[in-house]
Amino acid sequence: MKSIYFLLIVILISFSPQLLSQKTELDLQTSDVSLNYSETIALYSEMVQDSFYIYIKLPKDYNTNLNKTYPAIFLLDGDIAFPMAWSIVRYLQYGEYVPDVLIIGIGYGGLFSSNKINKRERDYSISKIEGLKESGGGIKFLKFIKKELLPFINSRYRLDSTKLTLSGHSLGGLFLLYAMFSEPEIFSNYIASSPYTLHDIDKLLSLEDKNLNNIKDSNNRLFISFGANEDKKEFIEPINKIVNRLSQIDSCNFKLKFKVFEDGVHFSTPAEALTYGLIFSFQ
Repeated sequence: MKSIYFLLIVILISFSPQLLSQKTELDLQTSDVSLNYSETIALYSEMVQDSFYIYIKLPKDYNTNLNKTYPAIFLLDGDIAFPMAWSIVRYLQYGEYVPDVLIIGIGYGGLFSSNKINKRERDYSISKIEGLKESGGGIKFLKFIKKELLPFINSRYRLDSTKLTLSGHSLGGLFLLYAMFSEPEIFSNYIASSPYTLHDIDKLLSLEDKNLNNIKDSNNRLFISFGANEDKKEFIEPINKIVNRLSQIDSCNFKLKFKVFEDGVHFSTPAEALTYGLIFSFQ
């Protein structure tokens, strides 16, 4: 009997390292996580002379409801904003605030690799910025969106081109205002989160004056916001100037929504702005 017990102990001891190894391997198993119904396309721009990563999330019924066209949400800083928007839209759809939409992020590949160079200073700025050699490329970037990206998306996906939303934060918000004041007809809805307009306030207001009638006649909706704890000189004062000017527009077509996020700081506002901006856009 003692010999049987001894044999069992020997067997357990001999197999325990294998069992421990198997458990460790199981505990450490990982797999790549991908967002459902999403795909990525590398798109070269002749206008900018560079490539962009375009992240696209399709509605769940996209491949079964073949006669339907969809509104679209275009996101600047897509490497960060795309997965954020994917989740926010999903939450809002539970509450029926947002319909089935295409979500389209414009990025530089940072969603896949931290080695990718982010060129937002080049593409979202509309003036030369001291110390940034490639800054001031907003004009070319707007041409890329209008003449290359939108035609490409229209040719490949069932897009409702009358219901397009553009969202941007900080420098992205600056570019967004530049796009709306320059060519308000490109998008229907604009969500400007804490736009960095300090150095370009006069240029923006001049553009608004120049295209005031087009803005009045548009059916555009602009959601603009900042956080209460953001820098007064860099964000609060220039944004208030723009809001005060826009609030004087007498139009039954153009709609403006302005929101200050209590206790908000510069990097807490993007998610809040996108959430409330989408609710306003699809109201």
